Amino acid sequence: MEKGIAFSDIITQSFYKKTYVQNQIMGRALLESVTFLHGRCIFSVVRKKDMDFYGVDSNDMDGIVDQLRITEGVECAIFMYETNSQEFKVSMRSNHVVDVSKIAAYFGGGGHIRAAGCTMSGRIHDVVNNLSLHIAKQLEERDKECTTE
Repeated sequence: MEKGIAFSDIITQSFYKKTYVQNQIMGRALLESVTFLHGRCIFSVVRKKDMDFYGVDSNDMDGIVDQLRITEGVECAIFMYETNSQEFKVSMRSNHVVDVSKIAAYFGGGGHIRAAGCTMSGRIHDVVNNLSLHIAKQLEERDKECTTE
C-alpha cells in the first residue's frame, strides 16, 4: 500500500470479477438451490445441458459453492455439476462443524477440513442422499457434544 499498488483492484480482478455468463450460471445455481437438514445444509446442481446452453465449462463454476456456503444458517454447502450422464463433480464447503474432507475421502476424493470434493455417479437425489447421511452424522455428533457440555 505504501508503494501505491492498487491492491483493491488486484483483489477484485483476482477474486470477485465475473463474466456475464459466470454470473448467469451462478444466478441459476442460487435460484435452484435447496436447503435440507433443517436449513443447516444447502445444495445446488448444474446439469451438462445447462452448461452447454450457457456456454460455460468447469472453470466458470468457481465461487458457486462458496456463495452457497455463506447463506444464513447454513453449515455445509454442496455444489455439483454434471461431467457426463449421471456423473457429477462435487464440491463441498463447511463453516465450523462438518469435516468435508472426511466425506470426500469416503467417496474417493480429497481436500481440506472446510473445502473438499469428489466425483460421484448416480441420480442427483441419490448423490445428495449419500452425502447427507455423512453430514447429518457429523452434525448429530456435534449436537450431542453441545448438549452434554
